[in-house]
Amino acid sequence: MRFLILAHRYTGIAIGFVVAAWCMSGFVMLYVQYPEFTDSERVVGLDVLDLSGCCAARSRPGTAAVSAALASEGLRRVRVEMLAGQPVLRTFHGSGQIVVDLTNGRVRPGLDASDATDISRAFQARMGLSGQVDSLGSITRDQWTVYDFYRPHRPLHHFALDDAARTEWYVSGTTGEVLQITTGRERFWNWLGSVPHWIYFTALREHTFAWSQTVLGLTFVSLFLTAIGMYIGIARLGAGRRGSASPYRGWMLWHHYTGLAFGALVLTWLLSGFLSLNPWGALEGRSFAGERARLRQGDLPAEHVSAMIAGLASATLPSGTVRLDSSLVLGELSFIAWNGHGERRRLDAKTLRAAPATGQSMADAAAALRPQATIRDEGWLNDDDAYYFSHHTGVEFPVYRIQYEDGERFYLDAVTGELVHGVDTARQRYRWLFEAVHRGDFFRLLRTRPVWDFVMLPLLIGVTVSALTGTWLGFKRVTGWRLGRRRN
Repeated sequence: MRFLILAHRYTGIAIGFVVAAWCMSGFVMLYVQYPEFTDSERVVGLDVLDLSGCCAARSRPGTAAVSAALASEGLRRVRVEMLAGQPVLRTFHGSGQIVVDLTNGRVRPGLDASDATDISRAFQARMGLSGQVDSLGSITRDQWTVYDFYRPHRPLHHFALDDAARTEWYVSGTTGEVLQITTGRERFWNWLGSVPHWIYFTALREHTFAWSQTVLGLTFVSLFLTAIGMYIGIARLGAGRRGSASPYRGWMLWHHYTGLAFGALVLTWLLSGFLSLNPWGALEGRSFAGERARLRQGDLPAEHVSAMIAGLASATLPSGTVRLDSSLVLGELSFIAWNGHGERRRLDAKTLRAAPATGQSMADAAAALRPQATIRDEGWLNDDDAYYFSHHTGVEFPVYRIQYEDGERFYLDAVTGELVHGVDTARQRYRWLFEAVHRGDFFRLLRTRPVWDFVMLPLLIGVTVSALTGTWLGFKRVTGWRLGRRRN
């Protein structure tokens, strides 16, 4: 017992502040998430497509670049939108993205500072933001652009607006897309929330392996600290004088009782956080690359895309269209028209007229996903289920859900028919062992606010008091020893 008490004491002195920081940052993360600029938000900043001067003359000098871009190996998707006042074709393939100016058919080179400034001014106008835009220069990465997602877009052009919200955004140095936008409020609260909670400091997070091993190591030691603390707390229960439940007083008493009451919860939250990083591949599900390939049935047919581009100038698109996105399902090409509100419509690839997906097309897609598996149930899902739901981030409804006899589930986008979410056995374990335990979203009623707040806040207060009292005791121990040394 003496060895365990010493181990708990000095491990707590060494790492208790980390556990306390995880607990306190959890309060912030209940209400403020890490900034993310989604596709449905990004289209708000795009100009309405102006195709009057593009695309029709196939013999125009430089249009060979369009054919070359479409002929790129592994062509997965194409997109038409405005960039700096001109319509462009974006082609996505295995080696990245090629951007072709559709007014002259030439590949656009990387952006310089002047181009990025023009794009930012147009973005500001579309987003309805007022104020003076200042360039903060070209950067490789910072706290809000540290993901690997940004790697192909570096360097990034960083801009700031002198508005009340202190808005900042980042323009890709290679494609001209606005990739991230943050406000002063988001940045402030994330420094108190996601950044310490995920140990997301740029200097560490940019080295993915070192970051993951650091988080795993800290969590493993914290699990050890909590487990032996729970054992000591239970063993010392009833050891007080005159039959008192606890032998401790003051801060030690608070730590003892809150540790007994909330120690198991601390342990499960630490363990679920440990599992979130998928140590040793324990919860790593399939990539569903095979299912996506069977659903697509090949790469984009370049000749069909080329024909669509040639007819764009004379096409009548839905009012307010800001983007055309390709979609390939069961070998059938279609285009998705986005407007500036994030709303989508499916268009026939040849006529560019509305062609909504049907229930029969969804059923055909379901049969192609896993041809050897037995479908137990399929149909439209209009609200949350156990594996596809809105919580901190929203999801689109309705979706077409396919459930198989072996328990796997797939969800198809109602507009495109593409696979938007898949759940195999490993992902089911991840859902329950990490997401449900760590975030407390076991079922729909519990996810509903303010029910979720009323459940989570008292629990989080309890574990935070336990962590803070332990951290304070460790701090007193260290500073008291040092002051004593100085007095001597």
